[in-house]
Amino acid sequence: MMPIKLGKIALIFSVSLAVILAGELFVRFALGLGTPPLTIKHPTIEYMFRPGQDVYRFGNHILINQYGMRSEDFPAKYSGSDEIRVMVFGDSVLNGGSQIGHENLATTLLSQQIAQSQNRQVTVGNISAGSWGPGNWLAYAKEYGFFDANIVLLVLSSDDYADNPSFAPLNLNTHPVRRPKSALTEALSRYLPMFWNKWVVRRNENHDESQAATQKASSEDIEQGLQDLKDFLTLARTESQTVIVFLHLEKQELELGQFKEGHYKIIELCEQLGISAISSEPFYRESISRGINIYRDEIHTTEAGQKVLADAIFSSLKGPVLRNKKLINDRQGG
Repeated sequence: MMPIKLGKIALIFSVSLAVILAGELFVRFALGLGTPPLTIKHPTIEYMFRPGQDVYRFGNHILINQYGMRSEDFPAKYSGSDEIRVMVFGDSVLNGGSQIGHENLATTLLSQQIAQSQNRQVTVGNISAGSWGPGNWLAYAKEYGFFDANIVLLVLSSDDYADNPSFAPLNLNTHPVRRPKSALTEALSRYLPMFWNKWVVRRNENHDESQAATQKASSEDIEQGLQDLKDFLTLARTESQTVIVFLHLEKQELELGQFKEGHYKIIELCEQLGISAISSEPFYRESISRGINIYRDEIHTTEAGQKVLADAIFSSLKGPVLRNKKLINDRQGG
Protein backbone atom coordinates (compact mmCIF):
# COMPACT_ATOMS: atom_id res chain seq x y z
CA MET A 1 0.00 0.00 0.00
CA MET A 2 2.82 2.40 0.81
CA PRO A 3 4.34 2.38 -2.70
CA ILE A 4 0.88 3.06 -4.17
CA LYS A 5 0.37 6.09 -1.92
CA LEU A 6 3.84 7.39 -2.73
CA GLY A 7 3.12 6.90 -6.41
CA LYS A 8 -0.11 8.92 -6.16
CA ILE A 9 1.69 11.70 -4.30
CA ALA A 10 4.43 11.76 -6.93
CA LEU A 11 1.82 11.86 -9.69
CA ILE A 12 -0.09 14.69 -8.04
CA PHE A 13 3.15 16.61 -7.51
CA SER A 14 4.23 16.10 -11.13
CA VAL A 15 0.86 17.15 -12.52
CA SER A 16 0.73 20.19 -10.24
CA LEU A 17 4.25 21.21 -11.26
CA ALA A 18 3.39 20.79 -14.93
CA VAL A 19 0.26 22.92 -14.54
CA ILE A 20 2.24 25.66 -12.77
CA LEU A 21 4.96 25.63 -15.40
CA ALA A 22 2.41 25.65 -18.21
CA GLY A 23 0.59 28.54 -16.52
CA GLU A 24 3.84 30.46 -16.14
CA LEU A 25 4.75 29.97 -19.79
CA PHE A 26 1.25 30.94 -20.95
CA VAL A 27 1.06 34.06 -18.80
CA ARG A 28 4.59 35.15 -19.70
CA PHE A 29 4.61 34.52 -23.45
CA ALA A 30 0.93 34.57 -24.45
CA LEU A 31 -0.25 37.37 -22.16
CA GLY A 32 3.07 39.22 -21.91
CA LEU A 33 3.27 39.55 -18.12
CA GLY A 34 6.28 39.25 -15.81
CA THR A 35 8.36 42.11 -17.26
CA PRO A 36 6.75 45.44 -16.37
CA PRO A 37 8.75 48.60 -17.11
CA LEU A 38 10.05 49.74 -13.75
CA THR A 39 9.77 53.10 -12.00
CA ILE A 40 12.14 54.86 -9.61
CA LYS A 41 11.36 57.61 -7.13
CA HIS A 42 13.13 60.94 -7.58
CA PRO A 43 13.56 63.71 -5.01
CA THR A 44 12.47 66.53 -7.35
CA ILE A 45 10.86 64.87 -10.40
CA GLU A 46 8.70 62.71 -8.09
CA TYR A 47 9.13 59.53 -10.14
CA MET A 48 10.32 58.45 -13.59
CA PHE A 49 11.14 55.33 -15.54
CA ARG A 50 14.26 53.53 -14.42
CA PRO A 51 16.88 54.36 -17.08
CA GLY A 52 18.16 51.61 -19.35
CA GLN A 53 15.30 49.16 -19.89
CA ASP A 54 14.54 46.95 -22.89
CA VAL A 55 11.56 44.68 -22.23
CA TYR A 56 8.46 43.24 -23.87
CA ARG A 57 5.11 43.84 -22.19
CA PHE A 58 1.80 42.47 -23.54
CA GLY A 59 3.86 41.60 -26.62
CA ASN A 60 4.90 45.23 -27.11
CA HIS A 61 8.50 46.44 -27.17
CA ILE A 62 9.14 48.90 -24.34
CA LEU A 63 12.42 50.77 -24.65
CA ILE A 64 13.63 53.20 -21.97
CA ASN A 65 16.89 55.00 -22.67
CA GLN A 66 19.63 56.22 -20.34
CA TYR A 67 17.66 59.39 -19.51
CA GLY A 68 14.44 57.58 -18.55
CA MET A 69 12.77 58.46 -21.89
CA ARG A 70 10.66 56.16 -24.05
CA SER A 71 13.24 56.61 -26.79
CA GLU A 72 16.37 55.05 -28.17
CA ASP A 73 19.72 56.05 -26.68
CA PHE A 74 21.35 59.20 -28.03
CA PRO A 75 24.24 61.48 -26.99
CA ALA A 76 23.36 64.27 -24.58
CA LYS A 77 24.99 66.90 -26.78
CA TYR A 78 23.95 68.17 -30.20
CA SER A 79 26.06 66.60 -32.94
CA GLY A 80 26.02 69.44 -35.46
CA SER A 81 24.07 71.26 -38.16
CA ASP A 82 23.01 68.04 -39.89
CA GLU A 83 20.95 66.96 -36.88
CA ILE A 84 17.46 68.06 -35.87
CA ARG A 85 16.62 67.53 -32.20
CA VAL A 86 13.05 67.55 -30.92
CA MET A 87 12.34 66.97 -27.22
CA VAL A 88 8.68 66.13 -26.60
CA PHE A 89 7.34 66.33 -23.03
CA GLY A 90 4.06 64.84 -21.89
CA ASP A 91 2.19 62.42 -19.65
CA SER A 92 0.52 59.05 -20.19
CA VAL A 93 -1.02 60.18 -23.49
CA LEU A 94 2.40 60.77 -25.05
CA ASN A 95 3.93 57.83 -23.19
CA GLY A 96 1.40 55.40 -24.59
CA GLY A 97 1.79 52.93 -21.73
CA SER A 98 2.56 49.26 -22.19
CA GLN A 99 -0.32 49.00 -24.68
CA ILE A 100 1.76 50.84 -27.30
CA GLY A 101 5.02 49.40 -28.58
CA HIS A 102 8.08 51.51 -29.34
CA GLU A 103 7.59 51.38 -33.10
CA ASN A 104 4.02 52.69 -32.81
CA LEU A 105 4.69 55.63 -30.47
CA ALA A 106 3.85 59.07 -31.83
CA THR A 107 7.43 60.20 -31.16
CA THR A 108 8.92 57.26 -33.07
CA LEU A 109 6.64 57.95 -36.03
CA LEU A 110 7.36 61.69 -35.80
CA SER A 111 11.10 61.01 -35.98
CA GLN A 112 10.61 59.02 -39.17
CA GLN A 113 8.42 61.71 -40.72
CA ILE A 114 10.89 64.51 -40.01
CA ALA A 115 13.83 62.43 -41.26
CA GLN A 116 12.05 61.64 -44.54
CA SER A 117 11.04 65.25 -45.12
CA GLN A 118 14.40 66.79 -44.23
CA ASN A 119 16.82 64.02 -45.25
CA ARG A 120 18.83 64.69 -42.10
CA GLN A 121 19.67 62.96 -38.85
CA VAL A 122 16.78 63.32 -36.42
CA THR A 123 16.59 62.75 -32.67
CA VAL A 124 13.20 62.81 -30.98
CA GLY A 125 13.01 62.32 -27.20
CA ASN A 126 9.83 61.09 -25.51
CA ILE A 127 10.04 62.62 -22.02
CA SER A 128 6.92 61.38 -20.27
CA ALA A 129 5.34 59.24 -17.58
CA GLY A 130 1.83 58.52 -16.39
CA SER A 131 0.21 61.39 -14.44
CA TRP A 132 3.09 63.78 -15.00
CA GLY A 133 2.20 67.46 -14.95
CA PRO A 134 3.93 70.85 -15.09
CA GLY A 135 5.88 70.31 -11.86
CA ASN A 136 7.29 67.02 -13.15
CA TRP A 137 8.28 68.48 -16.52
CA LEU A 138 9.91 71.48 -14.87
CA ALA A 139 11.87 69.30 -12.44
CA TYR A 140 13.01 66.98 -15.24
CA ALA A 141 14.18 69.94 -17.33
CA LYS A 142 16.12 71.33 -14.40
CA GLU A 143 17.71 67.94 -13.73
CA TYR A 144 18.54 66.86 -17.28
CA GLY A 145 18.15 69.99 -19.42
CA PHE A 146 16.71 70.03 -22.94
CA PHE A 147 19.51 68.08 -24.66
CA ASP A 148 20.34 70.94 -27.04
CA ALA A 149 16.91 70.63 -28.65
CA ASN A 150 16.12 72.71 -31.73
CA ILE A 151 12.45 72.27 -30.91
CA VAL A 152 10.76 71.68 -27.54
CA LEU A 153 7.22 70.39 -27.78
CA LEU A 154 4.77 69.89 -24.91
CA VAL A 155 1.75 67.61 -25.35
CA LEU A 156 -0.81 68.12 -22.59
CA SER A 157 -4.52 67.86 -21.84
CA SER A 158 -6.93 70.24 -20.13
CA ASP A 159 -6.60 68.71 -16.66
CA ASP A 160 -2.79 68.88 -16.74
CA TYR A 161 -2.84 72.56 -15.81
CA ALA A 162 -3.52 71.57 -12.17
CA ASP A 163 -1.83 68.14 -12.03
CA ASN A 164 0.85 68.73 -9.43
CA PRO A 165 3.38 66.28 -7.94
CA SER A 166 2.23 64.85 -4.60
CA PHE A 167 5.35 62.82 -3.69
CA ALA A 168 3.01 60.24 -2.15
CA PRO A 169 4.19 56.63 -1.86
CA LEU A 170 4.12 54.94 -5.25
CA ASN A 171 1.23 52.69 -6.16
CA LEU A 172 3.21 49.54 -6.94
CA ASN A 173 0.49 48.26 -9.25
CA THR A 174 0.78 51.22 -11.58
CA HIS A 175 4.42 52.06 -10.84
CA PRO A 176 6.28 48.81 -10.05
CA VAL A 177 9.79 49.28 -8.71
CA ARG A 178 11.01 45.68 -9.06
CA ARG A 179 10.34 42.66 -11.22
CA PRO A 180 7.65 40.25 -9.97
CA LYS A 181 8.88 36.85 -8.82
CA SER A 182 7.13 35.29 -11.80
CA ALA A 183 4.62 36.16 -14.48
CA LEU A 184 2.06 33.90 -12.80
CA THR A 185 2.38 35.62 -9.42
CA GLU A 186 1.95 38.99 -11.13
CA ALA A 187 -1.22 37.78 -12.81
CA LEU A 188 -2.64 36.45 -9.55
CA SER A 189 -1.58 39.32 -7.30
CA ARG A 190 -2.07 42.29 -9.63
CA TYR A 191 -4.52 41.55 -12.43
CA LEU A 192 -6.90 39.03 -10.90
CA PRO A 193 -7.93 41.45 -8.08
CA MET A 194 -8.17 44.28 -10.64
CA PHE A 195 -10.57 42.38 -12.90
CA TRP A 196 -12.51 41.09 -9.91
CA ASN A 197 -13.03 44.60 -8.57
CA LYS A 198 -14.21 45.83 -11.98
CA TRP A 199 -16.67 42.93 -12.20
CA VAL A 200 -18.03 43.67 -8.73
CA VAL A 201 -18.52 47.36 -9.60
CA ARG A 202 -20.38 46.47 -12.78
CA ARG A 203 -22.60 44.07 -10.87
CA ASN A 204 -23.43 46.66 -8.25
CA GLU A 205 -25.93 48.90 -9.99
CA ASN A 206 -26.33 51.12 -6.92
CA HIS A 207 -22.68 51.96 -6.28
CA ASP A 208 -21.94 55.56 -5.31
CA GLU A 209 -21.39 57.39 -8.59
CA SER A 210 -20.12 60.44 -6.77
CA GLN A 211 -16.89 58.57 -6.02
CA ALA A 212 -16.23 58.23 -9.71
CA ALA A 213 -16.81 61.90 -10.43
CA THR A 214 -13.79 63.99 -11.24
CA GLN A 215 -12.91 66.24 -8.35
CA LYS A 216 -12.61 69.90 -9.18
CA ALA A 217 -9.10 71.25 -8.80
CA SER A 218 -8.55 73.68 -5.95
CA SER A 219 -7.49 77.24 -6.60
CA GLU A 220 -4.14 76.44 -4.98
CA ASP A 221 -3.57 73.49 -7.32
CA ILE A 222 -4.45 75.61 -10.34
CA GLU A 223 -2.15 78.44 -9.25
CA GLN A 224 0.75 76.05 -8.60
CA GLY A 225 0.24 74.17 -11.84
CA LEU A 226 0.05 77.29 -13.99
CA GLN A 227 3.13 78.77 -12.31
CA ASP A 228 5.11 75.57 -12.92
CA LEU A 229 3.88 75.50 -16.52
CA LYS A 230 4.94 79.11 -17.00
CA ASP A 231 8.37 78.40 -15.51
CA PHE A 232 8.80 75.32 -17.69
CA LEU A 233 7.87 77.12 -20.91
CA THR A 234 10.02 80.12 -20.00
CA LEU A 235 13.00 77.85 -19.31
CA ALA A 236 12.41 75.93 -22.54
CA ARG A 237 12.37 79.16 -24.52
CA THR A 238 15.77 80.17 -23.13
CA GLU A 239 17.24 76.81 -24.19
CA SER A 240 15.62 76.25 -27.59
CA GLN A 241 14.76 78.31 -30.65
CA THR A 242 11.24 76.93 -30.94
CA VAL A 243 8.73 75.99 -28.22
CA ILE A 244 5.27 74.67 -29.11
CA VAL A 245 2.36 73.52 -26.95
CA PHE A 246 0.06 70.88 -28.42
CA LEU A 247 -3.32 70.48 -26.72
CA HIS A 248 -4.62 66.89 -26.76
CA LEU A 249 -8.41 66.80 -26.42
CA GLU A 250 -10.13 64.25 -24.24
CA LYS A 251 -12.79 62.13 -25.93
CA GLN A 252 -15.71 63.94 -24.30
CA GLU A 253 -14.31 67.37 -25.14
CA LEU A 254 -14.09 66.37 -28.79
CA GLU A 255 -17.55 64.78 -28.89
CA LEU A 256 -19.32 67.68 -27.17
CA GLY A 257 -17.23 70.46 -28.65
CA GLN A 258 -16.92 71.89 -25.14
CA PHE A 259 -13.51 72.31 -23.56
CA LYS A 260 -12.61 72.23 -19.89
CA GLU A 261 -11.37 75.27 -18.02
CA GLY A 262 -7.76 74.11 -18.22
CA HIS A 263 -7.84 74.23 -22.02
CA TYR A 264 -8.51 77.96 -21.98
CA LYS A 265 -6.11 78.63 -19.10
CA ILE A 266 -3.28 76.95 -20.99
CA ILE A 267 -4.01 78.90 -24.18
CA GLU A 268 -4.17 82.15 -22.21
CA LEU A 269 -0.79 81.46 -20.62
CA CYS A 270 0.76 80.62 -23.99
CA GLU A 271 -0.56 83.87 -25.46
CA GLN A 272 1.02 85.80 -22.57
CA LEU A 273 4.36 84.12 -23.25
CA GLY A 274 4.15 84.41 -27.04
CA ILE A 275 4.26 80.63 -27.48
CA SER A 276 2.27 78.78 -30.13
CA ALA A 277 -0.60 76.68 -28.72
CA ILE A 278 -2.06 74.24 -31.22
CA SER A 279 -5.31 72.35 -30.65
CA SER A 280 -5.69 68.75 -31.77
CA GLU A 281 -9.37 69.35 -32.58
CA PRO A 282 -9.22 69.77 -36.39
CA PHE A 283 -6.77 66.89 -36.79
CA TYR A 284 -8.79 64.53 -34.59
CA ARG A 285 -12.14 65.45 -36.16
CA GLU A 286 -10.82 64.87 -39.66
CA SER A 287 -9.40 61.48 -38.66
CA ILE A 288 -12.62 60.38 -36.95
CA SER A 289 -14.58 61.40 -40.05
CA ARG A 290 -12.46 58.85 -41.92
CA GLY A 291 -13.41 56.12 -39.45
CA ILE A 292 -10.20 56.09 -37.43
CA ASN A 293 -10.63 55.02 -33.80
CA ILE A 294 -8.40 57.44 -31.89
CA TYR A 295 -9.29 56.69 -28.27
CA ARG A 296 -8.94 53.48 -26.27
CA ASP A 297 -10.62 55.16 -23.27
CA GLU A 298 -11.70 58.68 -22.32
CA ILE A 299 -8.25 60.18 -22.83
CA HIS A 300 -5.61 57.69 -23.99
CA THR A 301 -5.05 56.77 -27.62
CA THR A 302 -5.02 53.59 -29.60
CA GLU A 303 -2.12 52.72 -31.88
CA ALA A 304 -4.05 54.46 -34.66
CA GLY A 305 -4.48 57.45 -32.33
CA GLN A 306 -0.71 57.65 -31.81
CA LYS A 307 -0.32 57.81 -35.60
CA VAL A 308 -2.89 60.62 -35.76
CA LEU A 309 -1.04 62.45 -32.95
CA ALA A 310 2.25 62.11 -34.85
CA ASP A 311 0.65 63.33 -38.08
CA ALA A 312 -0.90 66.31 -36.29
CA ILE A 313 2.37 67.33 -34.67
CA PHE A 314 4.30 66.89 -37.90
CA SER A 315 1.73 68.96 -39.80
CA SER A 316 2.14 71.70 -37.20
CA LEU A 317 5.93 71.62 -37.52
CA LYS A 318 6.54 71.26 -41.22
CA GLY A 319 5.11 74.65 -42.19
CA PRO A 320 6.31 77.35 -39.78
CA VAL A 321 9.24 75.49 -38.25
CA LEU A 322 10.93 72.90 -40.44
CA ARG A 323 10.94 75.22 -43.45
CA ASN A 324 12.78 77.85 -41.44
CA LYS A 325 16.38 76.69 -41.72
CA LYS A 326 17.55 79.27 -39.20
CA LEU A 327 15.32 77.79 -36.51
CA ILE A 328 16.71 74.30 -36.95
CA ASN A 329 20.34 75.14 -37.73
CA ASP A 330 21.37 77.80 -35.21
CA ARG A 331 22.38 76.37 -31.83
CA GLN A 332 23.09 78.38 -28.72
CA GLY A 333 25.55 75.80 -27.48
CA GLY A 334 25.80 73.39 -30.39
